[in-house]
Amino acid sequence: VREFKFTNNGKSPLIISNARGSCGCTVPTWPNEPIKPGESSVIKVKYDTKRLGTINKSVTITSNAENATKVIRIKGKIIAPQTSPVKKAVGSPVAN
Repeated sequence: VREFKFTNNGKSPLIISNARGSCGCTVPTWPNEPIKPGESSVIKVKYDTKRLGTINKSVTITSNAENATKVIRIKGKIIAPQTSPVKKAVGSPVAN
């Protein structure tokens, strides 16, 4: 999960009506209440990290701002977790 913090620099309350990920593996959540002028808030974006490799996903935000549509991006590389080698049990020496 990554967070995009923003501040309403306008003169009226900012209302985010929708935020849509570019695919089903990118899921945004956004504030439901209006953000008053001068106040800050956060849009959270969750990405399915089971999909390995380079990612470059977008989230399209629709609001009542002057520029009603804004696109934010989440970029990165998902790598498989390292696992430690399995140690084989060593038996006790056998007496002759």
